[in-house]
Amino acid sequence: MFMLLINSIISGILAGGLCGAVGAMCNRLRLTTIAFSIAHAALAGSALALTLGADMISLAILFALISATILGPLADQLRIPLDLVSMILFSMYNALTFIFILSAPGQVLMTESVGQLLWGSVLAIRPTYIAYLLLTFVIILAFLTLFWGKINSLLFDIKLAEAEGVNVRIYKYVILIIAGAAITLALRMTGGFLVFSLLYIPAAASLQLQANMKWIIAASWLLGSTSASMGLLMSFLYDLPAGSCITIAALIILAGASVYSRLRVSLAVEGRPR
Repeated sequence: MFMLLINSIISGILAGGLCGAVGAMCNRLRLTTIAFSIAHAALAGSALALTLGADMISLAILFALISATILGPLADQLRIPLDLVSMILFSMYNALTFIFILSAPGQVLMTESVGQLLWGSVLAIRPTYIAYLLLTFVIILAFLTLFWGKINSLLFDIKLAEAEGVNVRIYKYVILIIAGAAITLALRMTGGFLVFSLLYIPAAASLQLQANMKWIIAASWLLGSTSASMGLLMSFLYDLPAGSCITIAALIILAGASVYSRLRVSLAVEGRPR
């Protein structure tokens, strides 16, 4: 049991941090609805794995990465907004998810697998899962480190980035693919219904604390890690759904960040010379 707790905390630190950072970038680039469709692509892949008796992570990553890869080109081909295409795919993936779940063998429907898929569980955390997280962590950190200059320009102002010669479309597609990988891995902890709590609540909390984009992403990473770790610890101690506990922990952190931000502003106003 002790090793399960340690694995849960390690997973929370890695997956929560990845989702927090990705959520901050997606929010800045206004890719929120696109992240919805990618998350539900991963959910549909996991549900199909239940039906086929296959590895859930592999199929979830495959569905998420395919969705992230085709979203942009599909919107270009159909000549409709990217958000609209993402919501069309979101609806399709939701439909497929329920079809796959109901098509799963009876013994699967009676096990904890469906619960892990929908609202997450600490029991879903295995050494293989942590290895996936570590690999994804290294890849995303390397990407941000190597290309931060262009990414920062893109996050600051897309039109300015284009004027500076940055291939905005390619970088947005890469960020979508990264988001797909992070979301897929977080599904094991949060479940498909609550994965967005790790994407956007830490990002919202970081906006209360920072103004510089680099520090917003760093704060989102830290707050996402803290939210996931706290939530998984609560789930472990009180035998509650992991996704729900992570969401509650993230909301507590958001409330604390909001109170701190207001107090800081009030003290700054009172400290000004009159």
